[in-house]
Amino acid sequence: MYKQWGYEMVKHDFTTYDIAGRWGFDMKDSFTSPGWHFNDRTKTNAEIILHLYGSIREAAGDGIYVIGCNTMSHLSAGVFELCRIGDDTSGHEWARTRKMGVNTLAFRLPQHNAFYAVDGDCVGLTKDIEWKRNKQWLQLLAESGAPLFISGQPEAMGEEQKKAVKTAFAQAAKVQPLGQPLDWMETITPTKWKLNGRVVDFDWA
Repeated sequence: MYKQWGYEMVKHDFTTYDIAGRWGFDMKDSFTSPGWHFNDRTKTNAEIILHLYGSIREAAGDGIYVIGCNTMSHLSAGVFELCRIGDDTSGHEWARTRKMGVNTLAFRLPQHNAFYAVDGDCVGLTKDIEWKRNKQWLQLLAESGAPLFISGQPEAMGEEQKKAVKTAFAQAAKVQPLGQPLDWMETITPTKWKLNGRVVDFDWA
């Protein structure tokens, strides 16, 4: 149906929470609550979840890219074309983008095009986040070699922002070497990156 409507990409979300009733950060010592199990005891949890993912991929058919979000990474590999690799970034809280965007991209970018195309989440261009901060996040995503997604609040899209977005999409559309964090042993939000053969310093604070 989505294909008939003209969509070329579909993101599906929340299946892990729907199944287990827990977010990933709640799965400290168990996948779900004690005693829980699927109705079919002849299959493992992994087999059942993988069947779900395969059914979604098959239903999408040819010509539609599927982004898995809140999915099991190792079971998504080879099934979905893209995968949201972290929790949501934010157009309202910069600290969240730094933690869920910069950190996640730095440590999971090596999975790009090995498991799937990694989606570090959107650049949330809003009036709530200073442009000097989002401008850097935009640059990192655009030159990382991974997909670029932008959610732009109309009120926040001035001429400078529009020009930067246009440049960023042109950059991201090219095949580029994978971005490499250089100070990842010293910080959980790397500020020094190797992008397209040059070293770029960011100020996430």
